[in-house]
Amino acid sequence: MALAMTNEQRFIASCEGLGEADVRQKLTAGRFSDRRAEWATKWLEQVENGKSDATKAEEKSSRLRKPATRKPYVAPAVAAFVILLLVAAIIVLKLN
Repeated sequence: MALAMTNEQRFIASCEGLGEADVRQKLTAGRFSDRRAEWATKWLEQVENGKSDATKAEEKSSRLRKPATRKPYVAPAVAAFVILLLVAAIIVLKLN
């Protein structure tokens, strides 16, 4: 006979399905209610405690090596600004 899962158990199962990175991202973004944030924090602590020292060191090292990413809208905005300047310069030259 299977016992019904509690809300916490169901939530933890969903965390396991999402994975550590997604749960951390959602927790950081404040996407969980207070109760679920508490459960997520507890689950993440258990996940962290279950890792070997080598795994923890590798994850820390990979975070330090990760290059800073630019926002995807920066390059198009810069390109649009340059085009605007060129158009303005052409207009000014034509008027003179």
